[in-house]
Amino acid sequence: MSIASGSWTAKLAVCLVMLGWLAAPVVIAEGFAPEAQESPPPSPAAAESKQKSFFPLLAEEALKRGYELPLPYGAALVLTGLSGRAIEVTDVRLGLEGNSGTSISDFVHLGSTSDVFNANLKFDVFVLPFLNVYALLGYVHNESESTASITITAPGPDGGDVVVERSIPTELDGMIGGLGFALAGGYRNFFLVADCSYIQSDLGFDDDFTAIIATVRAGYRGKIGSLPLQIWFGVGSWDTAATAVGHTDLPGGVRFVFEADQQPHTQWMYDVGANLEFSRKFQLVADIGADFDGGYLLVVGPTWRFGR
Repeated sequence: MSIASGSWTAKLAVCLVMLGWLAAPVVIAEGFAPEAQESPPPSPAAAESKQKSFFPLLAEEALKRGYELPLPYGAALVLTGLSGRAIEVTDVRLGLEGNSGTSISDFVHLGSTSDVFNANLKFDVFVLPFLNVYALLGYVHNESESTASITITAPGPDGGDVVVERSIPTELDGMIGGLGFALAGGYRNFFLVADCSYIQSDLGFDDDFTAIIATVRAGYRGKIGSLPLQIWFGVGSWDTAATAVGHTDLPGGVRFVFEADQQPHTQWMYDVGANLEFSRKFQLVADIGADFDGGYLLVVGPTWRFGR
């Protein structure tokens, strides 16, 4: 973790950037709703011969009904760029270790906007034809501009409130991991995918950051030339509200602790995307989105599928 300043204010500002990258959709669920074949359903013997892998369960039934299933296992590199995500702080508390913190929100107001790069390795398996389970492991780099607005009452009978503005640039690097699942269904060429993931980060603070990201996408299956294509529109809710906890050591062995309750200015993100299947083994996902509150994202995810 790299911090532009060693002061407690800079460390507190780093806490503010956390929700910026946690809000990034770290996984895009490929449009894996089963695709109906135009040809007659294969015979039971042919269906059995196609099923060589243990997963997905119930694959034989899907094949007998004339559905084409994706290869059961997948490995993907999911790259995410996020810009302008606004974070608001509802309360800030300061104190010495062992004592309850004192809120300073009446005269200090903090906020942040972030530019984030996130790279995740995603490994998944189709447990059922309509259920995909996955694990994530990744790296995040954040460059943030945090602002502090401090109100000071000047002494004397003619004193008034003086507002001091300070801008604090910070950089942050860390690791994340998570688990998730996606449910899919479809009718003819239309499909619906619901995705939920739990993400946990270790970024050098006193507590790990966690987030639950849930997304629903509706789309259509078609083709570009001979290549299968899925396109979709999605909306996501990111439960990334958290309390950032950090500390700095003072002379004499005293530890100064700060806490910041924070959340995204808006929890919703809207996206449009596509998944192009160059072959049964190689796919490419691209997704763009916005929160209509200054935040934008771009996701690219090459995926390799195997098995059976």
